[in-house]
Amino acid sequence: MSKNPKITEDEIALIKSAQSGNMPAFNKLFHKYEKFTTQLLYDFIKDYDEARDINNLVWLKVYNKLSKFTQYSSFGGWLRILTNRTAIDYLRELKPNKYVPQNLEDSSWSVADVSSGDSIVDEITYDQVLKEFDQLPEDVRKVFKLYYVNNLTVSEINKATKIPTGTIKSHLSRNRAKLKQRLTN
Repeated sequence: MSKNPKITEDEIALIKSAQSGNMPAFNKLFHKYEKFTTQLLYDFIKDYDEARDINNLVWLKVYNKLSKFTQYSSFGGWLRILTNRTAIDYLRELKPNKYVPQNLEDSSWSVADVSSGDSIVDEITYDQVLKEFDQLPEDVRKVFKLYYVNNLTVSEINKATKIPTGTIKSHLSRNRAKLKQRLTN
């Protein structure tokens, strides 16, 4: 998945201008970040044309929610979360019988996070994922939640928790493989 774009002072000024209702500024934001959001959607949906269509919905949400946005340095992260949630909502509507949590804010885990794009989502239930997730050690659970639910990068998790980046990567890699193996057997 794409990394969060780095934001500059000029982009912060552009965001503030768009927040005040300046449509040319909003259009510049759209053109700057459109490929980023499309790629995020494609990572979930695996259909480029569909991702491009849903991207319009993402940007409608950005337009409607931008006035409340205040954490300018984390614009890329905010945009990533909004895009991921839009993709999950779309998939939930497309396949309503799949076990994806109904409220991501209250959820500590998402079936889509376990799958990493594989068909494992079709083979397991949400309850199975939660059961396996609860068996992880507390420090690993914390890393998983920060990475998958809060969409933080490894370096952001390192800064927030002071856990070494190598340990974070190890937790993610080793335990993701273990979870996938246990859930598919």
